[in-house]
Amino acid sequence: MSIDNSFIKKRITKMDHLFVLFSPVTHLPFVECDEETFDDQVYVFTTEEMTQTFARAYTGRKIPLQAVRINTPMFQPLFSSLYLYGVTAVMLQEEGAPVRIPLTDLAEPPALDAEMAKKLPVSNPSLQLTALYFMQELRRQVTERDADEKKHLQELEEEMAHNMLRSDYIVTFDTSQVKGEWNPKDKTARVGVPMIKTKTGKAFQPVFTEVGEFRKFMAKNKDKRKMRLVKVPFDSLPRFLTKDAEGFILNPAGFNLILPKGQVERIQKLYGEK
Repeated sequence: MSIDNSFIKKRITKMDHLFVLFSPVTHLPFVECDEETFDDQVYVFTTEEMTQTFARAYTGRKIPLQAVRINTPMFQPLFSSLYLYGVTAVMLQEEGAPVRIPLTDLAEPPALDAEMAKKLPVSNPSLQLTALYFMQELRRQVTERDADEKKHLQELEEEMAHNMLRSDYIVTFDTSQVKGEWNPKDKTARVGVPMIKTKTGKAFQPVFTEVGEFRKFMAKNKDKRKMRLVKVPFDSLPRFLTKDAEGFILNPAGFNLILPKGQVERIQKLYGEK
């Protein structure tokens, strides 16, 4: 039997703010699969104290979490964006028992550019979701995993890898020095490739699962360069890797997954179709 959540939705819209549990390792809301309903859900609270109390059970298991305050104008953009990460429900904690609210009761899916979708990937919730689960587990602050934890991490990696193999990506080129429209066949054009340096000084080439991740990266770095976006399937990524890069970095403003040189081929070998 379906539950009418319209009253709760109205209450939420009248709140001044909410606190959302974020994962600092993915820079996105912390996602967890409910063991009974199998909803992929995020956690929302009415007070920071409730958020911190709830988080202690996870930080005790070496899962880093943080409370992020979201003010009223950002409620709908936040809930709408959760569709892009494969989230299906929101767990709201007020006084008393938590309430599970289907995401469809809180917001509509984001409006995606249909014309752009013909040329570039504009969403990839399956890959985003499986990558979030993998990164949340991979970056737990533990020194040693037991056999069950190692097996679980391997299962998460395998699920993510299968989605990676089926996906297209965005590779970017800096055409700021190109006069007029860039012709990719022109070998004399002064085209640059964006690079990201790690704390150890190694350089990686950014790639993106969708247009929104590219825009987040540009906004975060206040990058004003003129960029050209190219859609590339997973198995073709190595052809676009510049010689100065140590590998790729996938969604640097999101889950920030590093793929060293040769990793694309290794993923194909391990998880490709037999």
